[in-house]
Amino acid sequence: MEIKVKNESYNPLLKRKEVTLEIDHKGEGTPQRFDIRKRMASKLNTKIENLFVVSVDTFTGLQKSTCSLEVYDDPRAASSTVPEHVATRNLPPEERAKVKEAKGAKAEKAAKPAEKREAKPSKVSEAKPAAKAEAKAQAEPPKAAKQLMSVNE
Repeated sequence: MEIKVKNESYNPLLKRKEVTLEIDHKGEGTPQRFDIRKRMASKLNTKIENLFVVSVDTFTGLQKSTCSLEVYDDPRAASSTVPEHVATRNLPPEERAKVKEAKGAKAEKAAKPAEKREAKPSKVSEAKPAAKAEAKAQAEPPKAAKQLMSVNE
């Protein structure tokens, strides 16, 4: 895997360096974010906690990818700026699996009370629309039936 830095700029407002890379990965699949993160941390002489891979785009039919990185000056600036899903994607595979399991358990706990609320439908509200529809149908024949009556007469 060969990595070339295409663009590098510093954003003083967010206290980070924004880097665009071109990765040539002949004979291999698209590289994992964590692998890119480890290599670039050593190449840019920064801590891995301060570096985040925002996106990896691979071109169809080519074995090249374009990658966007954000290198923060300190971890506190990163924690307040980087979205949670991006931070999760940048974790090692073992830690990412643990985070997903924890979120799944929280979602199950939140879904149980919601199911109890949905189990109590209102009987009165179900009966009223059906009765109104039946009354309309009996009161007036459909337009097609009216047209047939007028043609037969």
